Amino acid sequence: MYDRFFQPLEIGPREMRNRILFGSHATNLARHNLLSPQHADYYAARAEGGAGMIVLEEHIVHSSDMPYESAVLGFLAGTEQAVKAVAEQVHAHGALALVQLNHNGQQAASVHHQRELWAPSPVPDVASREVPKEMEQADIRAVIEGFAQVARTVTQAGADGVELQIAESSLLRQFLSPLTNQRGDNYGGVLENRLRFVQETLEAVDSAIGTGRVLGIRFCVDELAPWAGLTPEQGLEIVHLLAATKRIDYVTVTMGSILSTQMFPFNASMHVPPGYAVHLAGAIKAAVDIPVFAAGRIMNAAQAERILAEGQADGVEMIRALIVDPDLPRLSREGRAGRVRPCISCNQGCQVRGVMNATISCSVNPDVVHAQAYSPEKRPGKDDQKVYIVGGGPAGLEAARTAALRGRKVVLYDRETSPGGAVALAAKGPGRGELQFITDYLQSELELLGVEVFRGIEVTADMILAEYPHTVIIATGAKTGTGLLPIPGHDLSHVIDIRRVLAGEAIEGQRVVVVDETDSHGVLSAVELLATAGKNVEVVTEDYYIGRDLVATHDLVLWKQRVLPHSIMMTPHTTVVRIEPGKVIVVDRFAEGERELPADTVVLGTYERPSQELYLALKDRVPHLFRIGDCVAPRRIEQAILEGRQVGEQI
Repeated sequence: MYDRFFQPLEIGPREMRNRILFGSHATNLARHNLLSPQHADYYAARAEGGAGMIVLEEHIVHSSDMPYESAVLGFLAGTEQAVKAVAEQVHAHGALALVQLNHNGQQAASVHHQRELWAPSPVPDVASREVPKEMEQADIRAVIEGFAQVARTVTQAGADGVELQIAESSLLRQFLSPLTNQRGDNYGGVLENRLRFVQETLEAVDSAIGTGRVLGIRFCVDELAPWAGLTPEQGLEIVHLLAATKRIDYVTVTMGSILSTQMFPFNASMHVPPGYAVHLAGAIKAAVDIPVFAAGRIMNAAQAERILAEGQADGVEMIRALIVDPDLPRLSREGRAGRVRPCISCNQGCQVRGVMNATISCSVNPDVVHAQAYSPEKRPGKDDQKVYIVGGGPAGLEAARTAALRGRKVVLYDRETSPGGAVALAAKGPGRGELQFITDYLQSELELLGVEVFRGIEVTADMILAEYPHTVIIATGAKTGTGLLPIPGHDLSHVIDIRRVLAGEAIEGQRVVVVDETDSHGVLSAVELLATAGKNVEVVTEDYYIGRDLVATHDLVLWKQRVLPHSIMMTPHTTVVRIEPGKVIVVDRFAEGERELPADTVVLGTYERPSQELYLALKDRVPHLFRIGDCVAPRRIEQAILEGRQVGEQI
């Protein structure tokens, strides 16, 4: 079924056992800015699951670069031992282990090391707005030596080779691109000069690692900034020139620039089509004679097999798909692809490079560091005790799955006729259908595990107590609130909530005011549905701009591109005073006086409240009672599934 996906592939002097590359990405697992035992476990799980090659988190090559607090600094004295420990774990499971080398240039952050940023020219990054120092010739030589020294260190430690980052956040790319390189010396201007820094770095690294090691590049072929940035035609020419040096053994093809971070392969959300950069890999493959890896939302074995069968690439980079399920290769090869936990590209746990310094996580995989396997456990005298779960959202489904895997007899009740809870509703938003993947997966798991499921039943405390239960798990979700401070008029007949919009309910009138307390995906999905249905929509928020929650998931730009062509008005830093028939009374936080917004319908996008009535009715009346997910406190899918896993492990 996956003949090409699992074929070996020669990468320079080494051989991958298959065509699967687990690419480099930020994890914040570092300790003292070195690879940690958690890194070893994290990468070992992907190697054991069947990845053919793993490129470890970027190693910074020079002290002028400190992109995030937990960055791995390859120039530190402990690097060799740290890399050795991780590489041994990866090799023990049959995968190649490479180390990505990088300098972030203008895309770093001076707050972490309190010194100037280095770049080809004093062009500020779009995100930080910080003007960097234009590198002098001595600076260039120092960074090249840094690349060579770190390459020497990691290969001496046992790495199979190195990968140079010439893609999303890269000084090497910044020198190549006229978007960021405005120099007038022999490192700027015409392509031959802009290419010089990359060529000299490749030459130094190639010399440092010697024969028998792999030297690859991760390269941005299209910066999506045709007025000044690298275009596909220029990218193709550059890769052709680099391949002609016979120094590079493979290239992973990416796209995006400082002006389009939402299109970086590890960032693109579910609103971007799967495999959106594959066509670029196909163009490169047709022009060079080294292995080419496609990247950009390659989500499963079937999709990867198609890409390889069509000749668009020699291999595929799969990052988020293997974060979600390290066993994707093994399960697919065994004919059990349906049991692979799906990635939904929500970007709500895996995007950790930022000021929060959160450790990498995943909305649908509660433990990304260790692969978790369960075996049925014998409990003398207790095997006949049933576990009752109320609620068929992700928390309840994951609790049922985990408990069943551990040998428990599980009965699940859901008041809805279809599974998924709030996630199933959210999946009805424009472009959010992939959220349904996780619900479908969990439902399929319950069927395979023999969990009894009863739908369309509103469970009461008396119903549960009549079963004389030993263990009950309440996962009844949340309900719409009436405002942080209840909004006067919230109960008028023309006031509805976003759940009713997402459910497809017909909306009265043409003029719709959306009261947005949360700036969440759910609210803005409802706004998009209304706008594309031809309504005149005004969104009112107390925040300084609409869509705050979409920034971290790289969705804001795409959302605005979709909604702005429609009749929509965005009203920030504005408080809703009250709702009256036919109008909403608001006040701008920076201006005096109230004003009226005409409204045929008002949609509340307010913070939700836990549906905890059943839990409170059963409290102290059941031997073992738990509540999980939104009925504890309304949060994200990640917390719901995590708590479902945790309680499933406890009972």
